[in-house]
Amino acid sequence: MANKTSTERCRKTPVATPDRLDTVQNASWELSAIGECLAAIGRDLELAPCDQKPRTGGTGNALNWLTSEITRRCVLIDEVLS
Repeated sequence: MANKTSTERCRKTPVATPDRLDTVQNASWELSAIGECLAAIGRDLELAPCDQKPRTGGTGNALNWLTSEITRRCVLIDEVLS
């Protein structure tokens, strides 16, 4: 069996159609919105007065970290799409 060249492999790569691009863009926007919600929850947990803070064990920090990771990935998706 002969080895396939890189050109032959590239031809079989699915083409990004406009509807697929729209789907990926919408997913990126939705992830970004989820990140904003997580950030708001994290800020509320971090900034609550000490006497009102539930024992969260760093939940606010974790939510803020998750937000930054979601945002970073959304930026990468948007850069690839543009």
